[in-house]
Amino acid sequence: MARTRAKPVPKEASPEPTSPPPTKTLPPSTSNPPKLFILPRDTSKDARILTLDNPATANPSRYFFCPDKGFYEFTRISAPKQTPRSWLITPENGSRFNDSHEKEKEGEEVKDTDKDTALGSGYITSSPSLFIATPLDILFLLLPALSPASTKQKGHEKANFLSLEDHLEALTTSSPHLKSLLCAHTSLEATIAQRLMTCCDTVDAGDETMYRVSHLRVLECLVQKAERMVAKGLPKSLEDKFITPALEVPVMSIAREESSVSLATSTSFVSTTTATETETETMTTISTSTTEGNYTPALQTTTQILHLLRLRTALTYLLHSYIPAHLRTPLLSLLSTAASPSFPSFVPLESHLSAIAKLKSEAAALRSISDNISRKRGYEDDDEKAAEREEKKRKKEDEEKKKKQESRSIKQLKKVNTSGMSKLSSFFAVKPKTAK
Repeated sequence: MARTRAKPVPKEASPEPTSPPPTKTLPPSTSNPPKLFILPRDTSKDARILTLDNPATANPSRYFFCPDKGFYEFTRISAPKQTPRSWLITPENGSRFNDSHEKEKEGEEVKDTDKDTALGSGYITSSPSLFIATPLDILFLLLPALSPASTKQKGHEKANFLSLEDHLEALTTSSPHLKSLLCAHTSLEATIAQRLMTCCDTVDAGDETMYRVSHLRVLECLVQKAERMVAKGLPKSLEDKFITPALEVPVMSIAREESSVSLATSTSFVSTTTATETETETMTTISTSTTEGNYTPALQTTTQILHLLRLRTALTYLLHSYIPAHLRTPLLSLLSTAASPSFPSFVPLESHLSAIAKLKSEAAALRSISDNISRKRGYEDDDEKAAEREEKKRKKEDEEKKKKQESRSIKQLKKVNTSGMSKLSSFFAVKPKTAK
């Protein structure tokens, strides 16, 4: 038989190795990430952010200036650290992604450039803080130059009347950005002159008006601002921290109704066919309802006191946030003496707060006495328990001492089984007499 050979199976061509798709990596985080600012609407195209000295701390700070709306300060708002948050910031053309998504649904062709522009131009900030621009009175920015800390500052006499140009020169010396603003916007000089009229004493020297800062006028401006703050309502954070705790009156005593016990006797007659019985029942009614009476606080807080405390809190906030440190002492002294009829008198508030402080000290003393009594009772109970423990410990030590003093023979005798044996004393007992 002839041998046959099978045809060799052709080898399949091995697939060419494919390169893996390129992976996209996130860009590294920047050391100066972008920040989120909320600016006023309808601002001028010449509006800008500039650096000026903070009037309260003299540190450089950022401000927003609009030629039409004036100056704004930035207030930072942060989220609590316990709730991690972040911001996704995208440009105005970020809506292209939504447009391209709609086009894909409708079957239209979408360019890759539109997708890249929509998805690749956003930014995620790890900090959830944002900065809100709030209006700022330019008077606060002028006060450091109008009333310098030293008596002389580059020829600026504190007690002398000076012209507007002299005040502006002293002001722009420490703020180059403000100098550029005065050169670019001539209307700003008129605004400054108008605000100087409200806080300065003026004299006319020929055709020129001379200005000198007046502490009385400055305090009047602050009181007016504080009144507006109270009228619109203080923030809840200020109310919870400075108003409510300060006016809290301690509870000294609470009227209660005593428990009562009453006895009632009732007699019932029961008739049967066999006998007539008289049954007497005694019912006891115990009333243990203890209700609190209407509590009347020892001190009432009137509306006037509440208004004065809020007004003083607002004034304190303005003084520490916008007034230079060297001006706070003379302004507070003027406020305490009530040099002007427009200044409020805080004497009723001080009397009310001192009365509350006295009540709080008395309540603390009563609480201390109560705590001492409870501690004393606890100490007495502890002493009794300690005595019992000492007695048990002493008995245990005596037993262990006796066991140590026992000899070896006695210990072995204790191990002998004596059940069924007569006691040794039975052999020496007196025998009973037998009858003859």
